This record gives sequence, structure tokens and C-alpha cells, in this order.
Amino acid sequence: MRRLAVLLVLLFASHASVAAPPDAEGCGIASALVTPTKPLDALKAAIAARRDVGILAVGSGATAGGGSIQAGNAYPIRMLEVLKAALPHSDVTVTVRGGRGLTAVEMLPLVESGLKQISPVVVLWQTGTVEAIRAMRADRMRNALRTGLGAIRAAGADLVVIDPQFTRALRANTDLEPYEAELQQVGGLAGANLFHRFELTRGWALEGRIDPERAPKEARERVLDRLNACAGEALAHYLLNGVGVAVP
Repeated sequence: MRRLAVLLVLLFASHASVAAPPDAEGCGIASALVTPTKPLDALKAAIAARRDVGILAVGSGATAGGGSIQAGNAYPIRMLEVLKAALPHSDVTVTVRGGRGLTAVEMLPLVESGLKQISPVVVLWQTGTVEAIRAMRADRMRNALRTGLGAIRAAGADLVVIDPQFTRALRANTDLEPYEAELQQVGGLAGANLFHRFELTRGWALEGRIDPERAPKEARERVLDRLNACAGEALAHYLLNGVGVAVP
């Protein structure tokens, strides 16, 4: 059996290895894409009680770092920076688990063990890209997510599902629709929300604001860093909007 790559990182704002913040041009974050359809009740309760705010982020390369993305430049780091600034009375931490090439089925045990080990108030679950690239059955992804949601709700936490990142290659070479439909369905269930990363990053690319695929070779790493920093900032806005806290 293929060995699963698992990365566990505790990220704090004081770490020196953090993603560079977006430049002065700004990220261009559309408010409609960073507003959950349902409130994040577990997160809101933890903030109101000034309890620790533990976040479990589970995903493939974009979340855990992999390929051209180093762990220190993955989007959870920038998200954590923004959350710490907005929530000075809460001890906010992020635990990242996952690895390049993992599917939702393979991530499910990481979610279940993470719930027991760190007792998070929010679980971020990024998936769908690997399944689409491999043309896997979308219902298997959905079933894993629904099983995970049951465990997450039983643990008293919120789930935020994160869909694939836009790339022209992904759009041209895969049929994303079945996977997006399943992610949308899970995001509509009680205790869950869907963060529309595809639409967010698609807008940035088509506007020419952040477009790694069209960036000159010598600038591509810098643009990728900016993409991840902005994605993290947008996700922080999403969580804060879900609990009615002003974005700093």
C-alpha cells in the first residue's frame, strides 16, 4: 500500500517562517465569497468564552505544503496571522495534517484522529482536486466528507469544506462539475459551510490580479506566495464573518 505522507505542524504568528503578506495592491477579496451561508457556532462560542481556538486544517499539497508550495508558505499561516490580530483575547493555533496527492477518503482518518488529539473548534477540509485529476468517483469523496462531518459535529466543532483552486489546466483537463456539486451538497448540511476557493482564485486570475500560470518564470514563485497569502487572508475573513467579528 502506498505510504501516506502526513504533515503535522503547529503554526504560531511568532514563527519566523511565515508567508509574506500581500503587497500594497491588495488581494481584491469579494465579500460575497468570504461570507458563510451559516454561522460558525462552535467558533463563536469559543471566542465569546475566551477559550482556546484550535483549528485543524486537513488537505493535500495546497494546505500542507507540497510541490512548489513550501509548508512555510501554505495559506494556513497567513490565515493564522489575520486571526491572531482580530482575536487578541483568544489563543489561536492551527494544526495542519495532510500531504500531496491525498484524497478525501485518505484524509478521513487524519480528521478523526485530529478531533481526538487536539479538540479543534473548526475543521478546514480542503479536497476535490486529486479526485478530479484522477477521475475518481465523486460519491466516495462525498461519503468520506459526510462521515467526517458526523464526527466533527459529535465533537462540537464546525466544518468548513474548501473546494479546488482554479487553474486553466485543471479546468481544461478535468470534469470538475460532479465534485463541485458534491462539495456544495456537503457544505449545505447542518454544521458545515463551503469556502469557494475556486471562484475566488478564478476571479483573481481572470482579472490579472494574481495569475501564476501567466506569470513570467522568474516571478512565478513570488506570485505563488502572493496567491497563498491572499487565500489565507480570505479564509480568515470567512471565519471572522462567520462569527460577526470585524476584520482588522
